[in-house]
Amino acid sequence: MTLPHRAFFLLPLLVACPVLGTDRVDCRYGRLDGIDTPDAGVPESVLLPDTDVFRPILADQREPRFYADYRRVHFRFTNSDALAEGQGQDINVSMVAFGGEFGIWGRRQPRGCDGLQIGLFGVVFAQFNLDSQSFDLLNSDYLVGPMVTYRSGRFSGRARFYHQSSHLGDEFLLNYAIAHGVERQNLSFEVLDVTLSLEDTWWRIYGGGGVVAFSSKNPDLTSTPGFAEWGFELRSPHAWSWRNSSLTPLFGASFSTLQATGWSVNGSFEAGVEWSTPGANQRIRALVVAQRGAFPFSQFFFEKTQNLGLQLQCEF
Repeated sequence: MTLPHRAFFLLPLLVACPVLGTDRVDCRYGRLDGIDTPDAGVPESVLLPDTDVFRPILADQREPRFYADYRRVHFRFTNSDALAEGQGQDINVSMVAFGGEFGIWGRRQPRGCDGLQIGLFGVVFAQFNLDSQSFDLLNSDYLVGPMVTYRSGRFSGRARFYHQSSHLGDEFLLNYAIAHGVERQNLSFEVLDVTLSLEDTWWRIYGGGGVVAFSSKNPDLTSTPGFAEWGFELRSPHAWSWRNSSLTPLFGASFSTLQATGWSVNGSFEAGVEWSTPGANQRIRALVVAQRGAFPFSQFFFEKTQNLGLQLQCEF
């Protein structure tokens, strides 16, 4: 295994976190930074807006952002060797994401954050088995599609229609899966989802759901298309100041349930500190992460797991 390939899961740590500090307003965090003003102006059209009006969900593992983490994963099913490459029910895993959002057009207040925006998002998720000799890539998922977001004061919302396709890692196939008859989950589908959010300076609640509109035949998720998601976020009203930036304690919990897995509830939790500058686009988070339920990635889609680890998360 070459060094560049071995270091692939560390790339978000090296290149995905830009230097903090900018004069632009980030409306995803406008209420936190106190930028909403009575004279925000009448909404007007803008091409290629810098940031969105909907704040990404902190603890949702499928949000389009950059992160790299380490987790100790416990597989809660009898045939765990199929994914653990013969290592038993507990393995060390690195999970990474490369993704983000891109605004195309918006109708936004010139000095505020209320308005409507149309954009695109894309993200790649990957999971690596750190207990294998060559840190085998187990699985990768690709999500891409258009989205519409809206904000009015404390209320915001997001609607997306996106494609997800998944692929097993080549080293996992060559080193273990083919010889041991691992059945590939060939998930490829299109999803329509809607999320609504209510927030203030130190708390946020959200909820939503959607359907699988189109799906590959094996498995065919259109026969059990429904899913729902909800959760909350807490941010300390008291941050630690450092030069012109701040460190803010935060916590997020995200829950989801899918008709395809019998409506069993999956939970994901993240807690730690966020490094940011008021009004800046860039935010860096050091988090403790925990998850119980089915992973939201294809080869793990129908399997129960629980895991605990550390994550470095970047947003810009």
